[in-house]
Amino acid sequence: MFTSPGCANCPAVKKMLKELSDELVSDITIEEVDITVDPTRAAQYGVMSVPAVAINGILKFAGVVPKREELKKAIAEELES
Repeated sequence: MFTSPGCANCPAVKKMLKELSDELVSDITIEEVDITVDPTRAAQYGVMSVPAVAINGILKFAGVVPKREELKKAIAEELES
């Protein structure tokens, strides 16, 4: 997950990711990257706005709070592959 200080929506996405990782009971690692601290890493993923969620190295959501079911589906699809 890519965040930045002052991002109003980042805590909601972080909470949702934590809840979904508990719910899916799988080996999910949630990493939070502050784009102001590590802008090179954000650029590698093409992150232009936060919150942003990459799953298995692929940017899935950026600049929006995804719907819970959309995020759950994206995680589940990656767990299946």
